[in-house]
Amino acid sequence: MGSVTDRLGEGIGYRDSLPLRWVPLEALPAGPDGERLAEANSRLLAAVALLEEHTQAADEPTQTELELQRIHLKLNLLLELFGSFLNLQSPRPTAMALRLSWHSASWVPAEPMPQVGSVGLLELFLCPFLPQALRWPARITAVSQGEVSAEFDAVPDFCQEALERHVFKHHRRAVKETRQPSVVQT
Repeated sequence: MGSVTDRLGEGIGYRDSLPLRWVPLEALPAGPDGERLAEANSRLLAAVALLEEHTQAADEPTQTELELQRIHLKLNLLLELFGSFLNLQSPRPTAMALRLSWHSASWVPAEPMPQVGSVGLLELFLCPFLPQALRWPARITAVSQGEVSAEFDAVPDFCQEALERHVFKHHRRAVKETRQPSVVQT
């Protein structure tokens, strides 16, 4: 039998190393609690998308474009400093290798293994500048060879679509990186 990751398939998803925590729950959030969680996740994914947004530099930028670039760099510096300060106040969990798709995640936990069938929140810190974690309701579906797999619970469409956009963007970036020829130095 293959690993959990093999069973997940290699469809639309990406691999990364992110601070991650599994928070066990008695039951998955529902009703108003589930809606608030979905809204918070949607806002977080929108913020991450904005912070990861890259603009193509013009060959000959105008003075206004140069000034906007300087402002952008200063804002990024402030965000990094603020994020570092917040991490000192409330340390993040250990970064773990994981595979994230629009419907599931798999990772090798550094803590005790959750039980198959248990429910909880998978907390992922997607951006070092932001103190909030993506807190996705999930159910553990497999534990094999030290690897855990969780399938995400259904969430409102607006939240699911935000996760799909995030995963697709990172998947596309990973595919692009693998297709670029490596630079050979002589």
